[in-house]
Amino acid sequence: MESPDISQFLSTISRYITAKDNNKPHLLPHVFDHSATLAMAVNTDGISFPSNVSGVSAISDVLVTQFNQHYENIYTFCLSDSIEREGSSLSCKWLVAMTEKDGGQLKIGYGKYGWDFDPNNGTLVDKLTITIEHMVVIAFQCTSHLFNELSEIPYPWCVSNIVRMKVPSSPLFDDVRAFLET
Repeated sequence: MESPDISQFLSTISRYITAKDNNKPHLLPHVFDHSATLAMAVNTDGISFPSNVSGVSAISDVLVTQFNQHYENIYTFCLSDSIEREGSSLSCKWLVAMTEKDGGQLKIGYGKYGWDFDPNNGTLVDKLTITIEHMVVIAFQCTSHLFNELSEIPYPWCVSNIVRMKVPSSPLFDDVRAFLET
């Protein structure tokens, strides 16, 4: 089978982001193969996830249903200038901003996605590896201003520099800006 055009991969990933950020678990069977696996490498104390999940239903429960029970105002950006593709695999950096439902605190994190697409059906994901490098609660009082700025960024795909320009210049965001500059 001929490998799909990269636009098909990006469309599938966009559907995943829409499902995760907007609490739409019904979209995930159009993203993941029924026996897909999820591997999580969490390199921060700011959030926790199981290290391995199998099956589209369980992935949906962890990444959409449970996630949306705890967070709202979720904006996940996939950084198009970090895309690397090799055959039916694609990786990219990501950045997420959201608020905790319990208390409304701002949470920001970043890391890398590794997508392995099914070689027999190149539009479905066989395995997703999510690396969370940094996730932190930021005591920032202007969350509505930040989310208004983020809502102006192309979503979910954009270049790092656009996001960096929208991140407040406060020292609270130094790690985020450093991530976006690499």
